[in-house]
Amino acid sequence: MAKKILSYIKLLGTRVRIYVHSQSTRKSPGKGSWQYARRGAACVLVAGLLIGGVSYFLAQRPVLLLADGQTIGLVAGQQEVEAALEIARQELSQELGTEISTVTSQLSYQKDCDRSGEVLAGEKLVAVLKKDLDWPINTWAIQVNGKPVLYLASEAEAENALAELKQYYLPQEESAESSTDALKIEKVEFLDQVQVVPGKSAPEQIMTVAEAVEAMVKGLEKIVPHVVGKGESLWTIARDHGLTVAELQELNPSLKGELLQIGQELNLKKAEPLVNVVSTWETTVEEEIPYKVVYEDDASLWKGQEKVKQSGKNGSRIVTYHVTQTNNQITDKQTLAEKIIEEPTAKVVRKGTKLIVASRSSGGNGILGWPLRGSITSPYGKSRGGSKHTGLDIDGDTGDPVAAAEDGTVVRASTYGTYGKCVDIDHGQGLVTRYAHLSKIEVSVGQKVSRGDLIGRVGSTGRSTGSHLHFEVIENGKHASPLNFLK
Repeated sequence: MAKKILSYIKLLGTRVRIYVHSQSTRKSPGKGSWQYARRGAACVLVAGLLIGGVSYFLAQRPVLLLADGQTIGLVAGQQEVEAALEIARQELSQELGTEISTVTSQLSYQKDCDRSGEVLAGEKLVAVLKKDLDWPINTWAIQVNGKPVLYLASEAEAENALAELKQYYLPQEESAESSTDALKIEKVEFLDQVQVVPGKSAPEQIMTVAEAVEAMVKGLEKIVPHVVGKGESLWTIARDHGLTVAELQELNPSLKGELLQIGQELNLKKAEPLVNVVSTWETTVEEEIPYKVVYEDDASLWKGQEKVKQSGKNGSRIVTYHVTQTNNQITDKQTLAEKIIEEPTAKVVRKGTKLIVASRSSGGNGILGWPLRGSITSPYGKSRGGSKHTGLDIDGDTGDPVAAAEDGTVVRASTYGTYGKCVDIDHGQGLVTRYAHLSKIEVSVGQKVSRGDLIGRVGSTGRSTGSHLHFEVIENGKHASPLNFLK
């Protein structure tokens, strides 16, 4: 389009020059000289209008706006941007309640660009400038060890945030260890060098007092190195640092596969408090003195039985502590004074020592002791209702003690079908003993027992025709004659 307009201008210019030349060579104005003059003036006027229009058209072509080298978008021109910048500055100043002097982003314009697309103008241009440019404002910074870490709107708010941080780490009266409410704060100070200084920040960096306290307590995420040690894997390292393997891999994009080398360095994400607070205080508290448990041997009780002879009772005392704490961690606690209000009463437990001796000659290899002293009422292998008896029935009265045949671990202690109340003990090396039809179970699953320990009481639960103990020996998953194992 521009080339066509320029060609028309060139053509008109040629015609104007020819006309002017022809007029200058004429000796006198003849017939039609006025018409020629009018036509020439018209050509000159049209040429001027076309040249001015093309100049305006070229001046109004959109350009690309960049801020610090980053593309913002197409704009009509620098004048439009400068006008929009002033509106954006005024709006931000009003929204934030503080005067913003200028934008710090470096703006540039690129004329040689792709001009297709929307041209930012009006309110849309103002909104983009407010959002994408840097508008630093005067703020107050909390500076830790010479480095500003947080920004607040005023000096008073920054000081309040630091005061609330100190208060956060102090014990509260209602949550102190004491019911005496005797709490004497000695000192609360920052472990780091902390100052409140004037600063400049972007509007989105400004925090409220509550947000600043939370940030100082919880900290900001920090990448820390980890050197791979012997036997470590991505999974163990992730687990030990509260990460998933995917998160660990994301923090270390250079990882190829899951194979790690000893001495290899990985990046870990770790949150640390921004400010550390050390506090010391004295507190006087009333607290319990736990009672002790004392055991007494009792030959009248079966081995494995226990009975409480005397209940325990906690004592009480009033004690004064000197406490040093860093953040929420108590680093030192010293007893300054103590007064006993009531001595504790020990709990006395009678512990049985009486062995259940039920041995009898059976011709077996004697690796098991008899669980109950009594006569055999039904031997192993006897045909009963079309099936063979899988155990040995030993006569007894309801409530008679039943002992473990050998050391082992209780693997069953519950009602088990036709066995009724049943206890199974695993003795290792594939050997298990079963004690069935019990009236009471005296052990629990997982409990370690010794030979002769009380494990239950004779009964007649399950499918049973009278009080007795059904005793089985299971070797490598198959029933065997108990007489081959009993001594």
